[in-house]
Amino acid sequence: MINKQAEETDKIIEFNGQKIHTSIFTQVFVPGCDMKICGGQCCDCGVYMDKDFRNVILEHKEVIKEVMSPQQIKDESQWFDEEIIEDDDFPSGYAAGSNVFVDNIDREKCVFMDDNHYCSLQVAAMKMGLHKWAIKPTHCILYPVTLMGGVIMFDDEHSDNLLYCGIHEKQNFSQSVLEGTQEEIKYVFGEDMLNFLNDYYKKNFAPKYSIETAQKVDRRIYPNPENSSEPEVHNKLGEQ
Repeated sequence: MINKQAEETDKIIEFNGQKIHTSIFTQVFVPGCDMKICGGQCCDCGVYMDKDFRNVILEHKEVIKEVMSPQQIKDESQWFDEEIIEDDDFPSGYAAGSNVFVDNIDREKCVFMDDNHYCSLQVAAMKMGLHKWAIKPTHCILYPVTLMGGVIMFDDEHSDNLLYCGIHEKQNFSQSVLEGTQEEIKYVFGEDMLNFLNDYYKKNFAPKYSIETAQKVDRRIYPNPENSSEPEVHNKLGEQ
């Protein structure tokens, strides 16, 4: 039984030619992303995107600048890393990264993160009446799911050092990665893929990996840069 379970938790399945690692079924995750708790820590190091996606962002540069906080970098020539790398997980075969900057509480973070820990790309898209993720890089949308080596999987490497939803913060977990990324998977990979994953999960994993919702006192990992005093205390995950 132990060997069979191990096989189930480290297995590659396929749907319409797309490979999926079963870690998205077996890894558990927090009740939901909450910037008031974590401060968007997963965005600190910036993100890789298809090199051509930079043009999608730059088409809306003026609106993006309008919604940025005062300390964010408004010079679009400094938004992206100059280095282009080969990566077959991106449509063009090449990836470019967003740059990072240091804010007024000495936190290094993505150029597109504002003082409220929100993504300026998402805020701008919503201001323009677009889908909230229309100008947001795919790898930002998907976290904690990623696409690596052509395989959809849990992003354990990026999760390793995160202080709220990180892989070691088991006391905060309440649902599988799949359950926590329903909207994201549907948006990026389509409804048919989502339905397949949900059916597979229900048949093979759901009874084995259910877990009670975490209820604990949490402190904000990052204060708002406008007020760098002691972080507020949360009575329950997700509550202000």
